[in-house]
Amino acid sequence: MYSYNFKTYNELFDFITSSYNNPNFLNYLSNEKYKSISVSDFKEKVICLALALKKIGIKKNDTVAIFTKSSPFWLIFDFAIHKIGAISVPIFDNISTRNLNFEIEDANIKYVFIDSIERLTDIKHKVTFITHNFCIKEKGFYNLDDIFVMDSVTCNINDLKNDIPNEDDIFSIIYTSGNTGTPKGVKLTHKNIISQIHDINQILMLEEDEVILSLLPLAHIFERMVMSFYLNRGVSIYFVDEIVNVSNLLKVVRPSMMTVVPRLLEKIFFKIKINIEKKSFLSKIIAQKAFKYALNENIDKNTLLFKIFDKIVYSKLRDIFGSKITKLVSGGALLNKQICQFFTNIGIPIYQGYGLTESSPVISTNLPNNNKIGSSGKAIPSVEVKIEKGELLARGPSIMKGYLNNNELTSQTIDKEGWLHTGDLAQIDGEGFIFIKSRKKDIYKLSTGNYVSTIPIEQELAKNKYIEFATVIANNKKYVTCLLFIDKDIYFNEIINKELTLEEYYNQEKIQSYIENHIEKINKKLNEWEKIVKYTIVTKDISIEGGELTPSMKICRNTIENKYDDIINKMY
Repeated sequence: MYSYNFKTYNELFDFITSSYNNPNFLNYLSNEKYKSISVSDFKEKVICLALALKKIGIKKNDTVAIFTKSSPFWLIFDFAIHKIGAISVPIFDNISTRNLNFEIEDANIKYVFIDSIERLTDIKHKVTFITHNFCIKEKGFYNLDDIFVMDSVTCNINDLKNDIPNEDDIFSIIYTSGNTGTPKGVKLTHKNIISQIHDINQILMLEEDEVILSLLPLAHIFERMVMSFYLNRGVSIYFVDEIVNVSNLLKVVRPSMMTVVPRLLEKIFFKIKINIEKKSFLSKIIAQKAFKYALNENIDKNTLLFKIFDKIVYSKLRDIFGSKITKLVSGGALLNKQICQFFTNIGIPIYQGYGLTESSPVISTNLPNNNKIGSSGKAIPSVEVKIEKGELLARGPSIMKGYLNNNELTSQTIDKEGWLHTGDLAQIDGEGFIFIKSRKKDIYKLSTGNYVSTIPIEQELAKNKYIEFATVIANNKKYVTCLLFIDKDIYFNEIINKELTLEEYYNQEKIQSYIENHIEKINKKLNEWEKIVKYTIVTKDISIEGGELTPSMKICRNTIENKYDDIINKMY
């Protein structure tokens, strides 16, 4: 039995490299085949890189950006930074140019690890680059592969002893934008992140022979913390190169555990529905009945009907995930209860959790043998929770040190007793399960005085196969309207010869009627003042670079309302 008593990320590294000898520890795609980095290789690369970075000039408490796609090299660089007591600043590789430069300036970054030659010119500040996957022989540029060769002979961990951080030192500055689009630098300490690993170690069993597929960006605290947990268990981790390859890699890797965001599960759910409609007559009827059956609560899996559906339909759906998934953790946003119920019933167990970047991030999670669908689970061991005026508050060792360069916002978010005000409205039932209702700031007051919670309505709208994102407009308005941003994949999949333009395709009467009927069904479940009175279908692109989406693919409501002000006004 291992003794998980490390207190800093540096001690976590020492624990991993002295406890395990997994030859397939970290795995990445090269020429469409996976290459492995063993635990011993990982150790040597981290130490050699740390010494080289120190020689370059990086010192304790320097802020260093990691601006690359997720891979073993992301992790190697991250651990190397901490070995010399520096502070890592993860930056989403798909971030807008504006926010990229804001974060570099705000965090006073002088060194950037980068793997995209195309994005070099987007950085407007004078920094030193450490490149990966490309090489530039100029002053101010160092190449990762050259660094490994340069110090491979002289790697001595004793040369790093003076740089060891303590548990209260800043571990990382992680930027979060929410739906406002303005980045906030969250200062997390070593204690913050390590307390999360210790908590998850207590409540979730993960055997050394388990296989992980990592597809979420490590710049997101959710994946980074879960990755730290994976690493501390010495399991085999396989990285996805591009999100479009996920479906193929699931069949190749056949993972036992993954972390996902709700949008991925929503897309798979709707694709299953669409594919059922394309089946031949008898297969279609059976599949439709099996699909509908799997939406029910409290299914008896011992019945003959379930066993028939499982043999003919559900087993094939499990193959989508590689057929070996035992734990699928969903976080980052609320997952629709019906979708969670469906996947759990067909044998893909989903465990929804909840947290914020400001809490490192996990506050609560569902678990095997302790899973209540529709909830966000119970608080993890070291975190206290309570409800105050409808808002969920949390306190514990994982709560951030504060926002970078913003003491006022810090004091507004964490009160004098150490409670983090999450900004989420929630309920806690008698068993301790937390149910998130909505964001406080996503409840808007109509000019009539009635309140509208926009997120649940937007989630229902996005269930339509033609709609990718929806933005409900309500604040200070006399009635509710919405902007519907179309799913272009449907157009490209269905129009073979492109005989219709994108606009012509979505102006077809059958599609307009399909969307209108969908909205009518939603309206029937809403209070009179919440009903969608008018809507506009938008075929223009929305993007991260344009500011309408965050790097984690959340809607930036303020940007959209400003950009589409004319269209919105025409609906009133």
